[in-house]
Amino acid sequence: MRPTRLFWHILVLCLLGKATPAPAQQQIDPRAPSTFAFLHISDIRQNITGSLQPLKSLATATYNMPIRPSFVVATGSATATGRLAEYDRLKQQLAPFTEAKIDFHFLPGSQDTRWVPDGKRMFAQQFGKTYRSFDFEGVHFILMDSTVRLSQWAHLDRTEIEWLGKDLKRVRAETPVFLFFSHPVGRETAQSRPLDNEYDLFPLLKEKNVIAIFTSNEDSDTTWHTHGITTLTLRPIEAGSYHRVIVSPVMVTIERITNENPKPTIVAQIAVKGNRARSRMRAGWNDPDVPYLARRRPAAVLEPRAFEDTTEGELGEYRIDSGAWQPLVRGARDIWTEAFTTKNIPIGMHTATVKITTNNRFVLEDELIFEVERRNNEPSRRWAVDLKESIQSSPVLSQNRLFASCLDGRIYALDRANGKTKWSYKTEGEIVGSPCIEGDTVYVGSTDGNLYAIEAENGRLRWKFDAGTPLVATPIVTKGIVCIGGDGRIFGVNQETGVKAWMCVAQGFFQSRPCTDGVNFYLGGWDNALYAIDALTGNQAWKTTLGLELTGQPAFKNSPSISSPETAQGRIYICTNDGFLHACEANSGKEIWKIRPVGAGDSFSYSSPTVRNGVLYLASLAGTIYALDAVTGKAQWSMPTQQPIYESSVCLAPDGNSLAVIGVRGKVSVLDTRTGKSLWLYELGPGNVLSTPAYDGKIVYTTTMANDVQALNAPGEGITILQDKPQNRN
Repeated sequence: MRPTRLFWHILVLCLLGKATPAPAQQQIDPRAPSTFAFLHISDIRQNITGSLQPLKSLATATYNMPIRPSFVVATGSATATGRLAEYDRLKQQLAPFTEAKIDFHFLPGSQDTRWVPDGKRMFAQQFGKTYRSFDFEGVHFILMDSTVRLSQWAHLDRTEIEWLGKDLKRVRAETPVFLFFSHPVGRETAQSRPLDNEYDLFPLLKEKNVIAIFTSNEDSDTTWHTHGITTLTLRPIEAGSYHRVIVSPVMVTIERITNENPKPTIVAQIAVKGNRARSRMRAGWNDPDVPYLARRRPAAVLEPRAFEDTTEGELGEYRIDSGAWQPLVRGARDIWTEAFTTKNIPIGMHTATVKITTNNRFVLEDELIFEVERRNNEPSRRWAVDLKESIQSSPVLSQNRLFASCLDGRIYALDRANGKTKWSYKTEGEIVGSPCIEGDTVYVGSTDGNLYAIEAENGRLRWKFDAGTPLVATPIVTKGIVCIGGDGRIFGVNQETGVKAWMCVAQGFFQSRPCTDGVNFYLGGWDNALYAIDALTGNQAWKTTLGLELTGQPAFKNSPSISSPETAQGRIYICTNDGFLHACEANSGKEIWKIRPVGAGDSFSYSSPTVRNGVLYLASLAGTIYALDAVTGKAQWSMPTQQPIYESSVCLAPDGNSLAVIGVRGKVSVLDTRTGKSLWLYELGPGNVLSTPAYDGKIVYTTTMANDVQALNAPGEGITILQDKPQNRN
């Protein structure tokens, strides 16, 4: 199940009338803005000892500008790691701007939210809400939060999308609007873009006068068009790059300044009437009398069509997923359309991107979602449910239930046969970690600082333990003790009573699941440490430093923190963020060996190892699955899945004969564990997947950032008869 699109995506476009003429030129509203200027900068990434010069230079430059900027909007990351000391040092840099009466508006970037357990909350404490809007001189400014907790990927939660819709409803159609993101939008395909659900934005913007979108980028200062809207990105401020935007009652002028070219260069001039007078594109499926299972027919039309956009020289194109652009054919009433067959498209959800380039070389795009199902013996979707908010955690199977935790703060118990909710329990914070099922109890941590024990049968609270720190990790149980890592502390809680059994201090926070051999708990943290903690006493058995720089010094960002450890045969296996898989002695922590994947630039960083019968299974960042000898680390086989795998780990079938794993863009791969041969594939469609599937050998259960939980049948499992008629699932 994917997020819904505009209702007109499912219209039969052949029934459209002729495109309506462009509206008459609007008169300038008497409340239109007086002339003013603002600056856009990107990625300050302030650390505790970093240089103060970039912002000092910018503050000095403002005194020589012909129009003193009224404020600065900073996209990208404000800090290097989201630490309080970095925010304090950044605020020191803002003093010259305060003296010049120039305000600052920040929105969070990945560095602010990736390296701390509750980065969004910390950012909000420093600078206010992570997404918000304000008005200045008759112009509306919208700051969007595209960050994902503890991740480099980008996503807009449903609550934020709903907020944006309500915010825009109160904005007059002719009011100039500027949008700001910390991630680029409108440049890449559905399979490669960082902001996975960017197309949920555009229906909300269509009837508004959006002048420009400002974003951040690591490598380049670039300008392009997103649905006809001028879109710009900047390198970090240390590169000397910034935009100066001058807004007059009739024209917006955007200038770019860089270290390489300190003289202002005009990169865009946009009439204040902006998009209101431009052509607009409507896209949908033109599928009457077309067997849905055999082919689809995307269609697009300019409606309304601007006076200056004549049909001569106009070009229509489409592409499937990240494939090559293919021509659309213009038919009656200037509708662009073409049929494509689904025969060679993998089973599952896909995107068809349609594009019209006007005679004035103005590019308009839209995205249609479609599903490929076939009658023959191939995988199929058994059921899908929408939990209304993003899911970063992994689903867990237990008897006839599937348990899933969600960023809406709820833990859900679903019927594994049909996906219906049996019960849900609401915590007071977001749930990032996965549930742990032990006996008849579900254990789960919440960012509200509590560890919860909930009855698996009915969802009643058994107890909760106040850890006093946001909990984003997954718990585990042995010897009657529930272990979970927090921020700078590791907790052992009595399984029956919820009373703290012990607590030990660490130097970083924990976001992954511990493992246990029945004697110790083993945890990897953001302090470059792999810990062994006695399960009964909480005493530290040993501590090993992992994730070093070339100089041999610990590097915080190389910690063994995202990958969960695995124990087998007297060893502990864990990945560090510098790309290595480590094998350590369980009784001492001494490193036995470490290896990296074979491919250039590939790494073992974020996926967790799984061991069965002396074989270690692990996914690399590039998306290759490895079967390694657990004793020597020697590869027995490797198989590329053709999609990066970020935090999804291998899930073995109960019989150990097959495994399932998911790419970050939703490609489900089921492989034979003896040979690595692909058994079947299924495409979940566009959307970030940062979770490990549950797999019972016949059905794969998945969770995604697109709010959904799905159950996928293996070939021949749960076959249903499908009708040969159009079925739109957008």
